[in-house]
Amino acid sequence: MTTAPAERVVDALIGAHLVDPSTRAESLSVVLDALDGRARPTGTGRRALPQLVEVVAYLGGALVLAAGALFLFEQWGELGFGARVAWLAVSTVVLLVAGFVAAQVPGDGPGLREPANDVRRRLAGSLLTFGGLGAAILVGHLVDHATTDDLSAVYWPGVIGALVGVLVGAIGYRVAPTAVGLVGTITGAITATMTLVDGVDRFEGDAAGVALFLLGVLGLALTELHWFRESTVARSLGVTVALVGAQVPVMDGTHSWLGYLLTLVVVVAGIALYLSRLAWPYLAVAVIGVTLLVPEVVADWTGGSLGAVGGVLVAGITLLAASFAGYRLRAEATD
Repeated sequence: MTTAPAERVVDALIGAHLVDPSTRAESLSVVLDALDGRARPTGTGRRALPQLVEVVAYLGGALVLAAGALFLFEQWGELGFGARVAWLAVSTVVLLVAGFVAAQVPGDGPGLREPANDVRRRLAGSLLTFGGLGAAILVGHLVDHATTDDLSAVYWPGVIGALVGVLVGAIGYRVAPTAVGLVGTITGAITATMTLVDGVDRFEGDAAGVALFLLGVLGLALTELHWFRESTVARSLGVTVALVGAQVPVMDGTHSWLGYLLTLVVVVAGIALYLSRLAWPYLAVAVIGVTLLVPEVVADWTGGSLGAVGGVLVAGITLLAASFAGYRLRAEATD
C-alpha cells in the first residue's frame, strides 16, 4: 500500500495546526494503521514482541560495551600502545559493521525510516553512535601518541578526535536517524568547540559562551532546514546549547552585558520562531530566558542592594509574568 495518501492527510493536519510537526512519523503510523489494519497487526501481544526484542538487544549490547569499557579502563596502564589501538579499532569496527548491517532493509519491504522498521532503526542508530564514540577515542589516542609538542595551547587530540566522532556520528545519523545519534553528534561538537576555545582565547568565558551560542544557532538552522528527523529533540538540544552559551559570559562575570545581549536574542528569537513554527522548545526557551535575564539585570543595575529576599522576589515575579506571557502566546498562536 502506498503511503502518499496518508502523508497528504498528515501534512494537511500539520498545516492546519491540528498535529504537532514533531509527531509526523507517529501520526503517519496511526493513519496507516487506520487505513490498512489488516496489513498492520494491532494486537498488543504481537506489538510487544518487537519491543521485547529491542529491549533485550539494548541490554545485551550495553552489557558487552560495559564489559569492554571496564576491561579497557582497568588494563589501560598495562597495555602497550599497539594493544590499545588494536582493542579500540576492533571494538569500533564491530560496532560500525553491526550498525550498518542492522540498517539494511530487504528491498521489497518498507524503508528504514518507515514506522514499521522503528526497532531496527533505533538499534542501528545506537550501534553507529557508539561506533562514532569509539572512532573518536581511537583517533584521539593516535594523535596523542603522534604529537610530542607540549607547547601547543590547544589539546589537538581532543579536538581532532571529537571532530572525527562528529563526522562518523553524522554519517550514522543519515543512515539511521535516532535521538541517540543526535545527542552523540551534538556532544562531540560541544567537546571539539570547548577544547578548541580553551586553548586559543584567554577570555575563556566570553569566547566559550559565544562559541556555544553559535553552535546552538547552527543546530537550530539545520533543524529548520529539515536535516533532522527528530525535530523536537533537535530543537530542544539547540535552544539548550544556545541559552547555556548566552549565560556563560554572565556566569564568568567578565563582560556580563554580552551575556545579557545574547540571552535577549535567544528570548526574542524563541518567541518569533514559536509563533511561526508552534514548536514548544522555542516557547520554553523564551520563558526560561526571561526568567533568567530580568533578575540578573536588576541585580546588576542595583549592585546587589536588593539582597537575597529581593532577588528571590524579583525572580518569582518574573517567572509568573513570563509564564503568563508564554500562556498568552500559546493561546494566540493556536487560535
